[in-house]
Amino acid sequence: MKMKNYILLIFFVLNFGFVVNAQEWTVPAEEAEKVSPYIFEEDMVADGEVLYENSCTSCHGTPTENNFMPFSPPPGDPASEQFQSQPDGALFYKIQKGRGVMPVFENILAGEEIWSLVAYIRSFNKEYVQPEFDYGDEVLSELKFDLDFDENIDKLVVKVFSDGEVEEGIDVSAFVVGMFGKFPLGKTKTNELGLAYLDVDPSLPGDKQGNLDILVRVKKGYAIEKAITSM
Repeated sequence: MKMKNYILLIFFVLNFGFVVNAQEWTVPAEEAEKVSPYIFEEDMVADGEVLYENSCTSCHGTPTENNFMPFSPPPGDPASEQFQSQPDGALFYKIQKGRGVMPVFENILAGEEIWSLVAYIRSFNKEYVQPEFDYGDEVLSELKFDLDFDENIDKLVVKVFSDGEVEEGIDVSAFVVGMFGKFPLGKTKTNELGLAYLDVDPSLPGDKQGNLDILVRVKKGYAIEKAITSM
């Protein structure tokens, strides 16, 4: 009798899990209506591609090839109508929150990174037109920066200008760019002189001349400026 009840319990749990997974994934209306504050430009799509290959390929497979894992429900192909028919906000929400075997990326990826994944997904839809974001009263700053490498302290020195003035607290991050993607050097903020310092390991392998291709990214609010330099 106990064995029979145990088997029935297992059957109920498995059946309940199947029913839950089979239910439609409903996204709150206010979340589905959200649009990206970042323009889906080529470099953002490229960032999304790297994230996808590192975090999504194992389940969703290669876009357009329908080689996703045979889960229940199936993860689906991001290039398919199943994905492309959903609004940007819904894709963002599902990536962020996860469900079932779909991981939660809310505490792993920053908002901008999740939007770059959405940008990559949209790159497979030739008819896609990105909705405009309403910045309200916010004025995007014009960001510029100068780069230098201080050999005495093995640090990358970034001097940032916001609308022509130095400013404290602007986000600065840097990466070494190679054939296998981007290797993060670190993240920091500018000091009161508009300067940001990032450590560079002198043992990192460079090209034949010993140079590294370094991508620097500066962000203030929704304003972003990037540049790659060889040094």
